[in-house]
Amino acid sequence: MRSLGLLAAAWLLAAPLGAETNTTELQTLKTEFEAMRLRLEALEAKKTAEPQPPQRGVLELGSADTVLTVGGRVQLDALYGWPESSYYAKYVPITASGEDGQLTMSARDSRLWVKARRPVGSGVVRALIETDFMGSPGTEANTNSHNPRLRHAYVDYKGLAVGQTNSLFNAFVALDTVNYVINDTLVRQPLVRYSAGSGSWGFDLSAEQPETTLLDSEGTIITPKDDRLPDFGARLRFYPGWGEVAVAGMLRYIVQDHAADTNRSSDAWGWGVNASARIKSVGRDDIRCDLQYGNGIGRYLAYNAFAAGTMDASGTIRLLRSYGGHLGYRHWWRHDLRSTLALSLIGTEHRDGFPTDVTRRVRGLQANVMWDPLPDTLVVLEYAGAVRELENGEEGKLETLRLSLRYTF
Repeated sequence: MRSLGLLAAAWLLAAPLGAETNTTELQTLKTEFEAMRLRLEALEAKKTAEPQPPQRGVLELGSADTVLTVGGRVQLDALYGWPESSYYAKYVPITASGEDGQLTMSARDSRLWVKARRPVGSGVVRALIETDFMGSPGTEANTNSHNPRLRHAYVDYKGLAVGQTNSLFNAFVALDTVNYVINDTLVRQPLVRYSAGSGSWGFDLSAEQPETTLLDSEGTIITPKDDRLPDFGARLRFYPGWGEVAVAGMLRYIVQDHAADTNRSSDAWGWGVNASARIKSVGRDDIRCDLQYGNGIGRYLAYNAFAAGTMDASGTIRLLRSYGGHLGYRHWWRHDLRSTLALSLIGTEHRDGFPTDVTRRVRGLQANVMWDPLPDTLVVLEYAGAVRELENGEEGKLETLRLSLRYTF
């Protein structure tokens, strides 16, 4: 009844003081006040009776003005692959031994996250912890248990983020698919990142966890664990009226110190560029594209499909040039139904003198139908195929059909 109290105070202040008060005007004011009081009581009674919209996933803590938000998703994937394998560039099988395929079902890509925000000074401190269940798998014969895996864990204040999250070098614009694209640059790692911008532009700077990967003389990828400097990244973001675009660069110090029993240390500076864009088309349709190129960026491409470089028997590092790209078109059939068709490619340039059974190039095709039958619910049917080519000319292929059912809460 706080509103009634304010009205009463206003009426008392407005009422004339002293014996000369006009009785008619005073009676009029009393009548108007009584009518307003009755209307306010009716409105408050109606508000109390009506159900209020739920504060889904929000818990307001009583201390320090902190707001805690809990959410996530439940997802079931049914995947048929022929031959049986995973849709990752380096796992496309070269020989299938006559295998026709296998059906697998999993809820491992379900996720749980907790967000917190708190006003501090002239800004807001924000934190995020997110997990999924893509850790080491359990047996499919009994419980299908899967260990939780850390995805994100970072805190952000006024554009400064510290913790583990997506690399600045990742594609800024992603394809609308459930399978990872063949040239995916999805890397999550510990980093320190600063972001700023205004209106139609922005920029990001980062220092990120390093990890040198090299091909030894046998063609095996090794990790020397001799890194001394972080990977440095910078990105420009633009939001013109026709879409959005970003260009990212990465500088890497790649080093090995007597790795794999070599007789000398060696180092080199690697670099890479990643440009991605979304271009508006007819209606809600859009074109999405992504291009990467660099020297020594192997682990940033397609989940470490390539090494950063090669290491000969004496330990000398020679960096490898790698490239990738995809082009996709997303079409909206209606407000709750859409499809994406996409082509993708990655490759690297190996030098002479190394084993010829290493991957040279992988190309992929994806097509899907995505349906939102209910709020926060997604149903996806997606076909994905890929061909992997080795340096010696051998080829292998993989095809998958995936049905995903997802509810986000």
